[in-house]
Amino acid sequence: MEFVFDHFLGTIVNFVSVLVLGILGSLIKKSIPERISETIMSAIGVCVIYIGIDGALEAAPAVPEGCFLSAGLFKVLVMILSLAVGAVTGELINIDKWLNLLGDRLAARFSGVGRGDSFAKGFVSCSLLFCVGAMTINGALLDAQGDPSILLAKSVIDSIAVFFMAGSMGAGCAFSAFFLLIYQGAITALGIGLVSLLSASTLTYISVTGSLVIILVGTNTIGITKVRTANLIPALFMPIAVEALLRLIFC
Repeated sequence: MEFVFDHFLGTIVNFVSVLVLGILGSLIKKSIPERISETIMSAIGVCVIYIGIDGALEAAPAVPEGCFLSAGLFKVLVMILSLAVGAVTGELINIDKWLNLLGDRLAARFSGVGRGDSFAKGFVSCSLLFCVGAMTINGALLDAQGDPSILLAKSVIDSIAVFFMAGSMGAGCAFSAFFLLIYQGAITALGIGLVSLLSASTLTYISVTGSLVIILVGTNTIGITKVRTANLIPALFMPIAVEALLRLIFC
């Protein structure tokens, strides 16, 4: 038990906060007029876009002396290639389809708390929002080292977001807490053994690539785009290979 709290405290707090606030938000769903829900979702979408842009603008890591590419161009190439390869991989696997099927099955299993499209939409939207981005990756890796500070801060942000999103989309948002527990916990578990093998630059490239996906989550939320952002999840891990390939070619 001491090991769990030493390395997974941030994820546990994040899971509990999202689950509890998601349930509370879904309970007030019927009391929120549709026009207010739409305004809230638009406001959250704009905030998510800002978070994504802010993360994507993180300073580019230094490149080795003599590299043919500048640090900024190297960063852009890593992001573009990671998104491209990750998108192809995600579409072939069709992660979005499987997440929606999972959401539909949960809706059927818990028919008293959510139904069909709304449940699945809430589950997928919140799962992506809470699991894609800089704070998730970096926070989980730091949690593996016994420092839960980033995930504790993320818990506050996620709690506010899930409360209002559940008020608009229902109980599917609360159930995203279980996906968060599995996904974020898996990264932490992986980090316990591999964090020393990942360079600071790799972590940065993972973060900025994830931030671009976060921007798309935000534009989907306010209805500008209809991107299957779940299929971009593999892009988060592509910088590990892409960075190494680009360094081999250009540096």
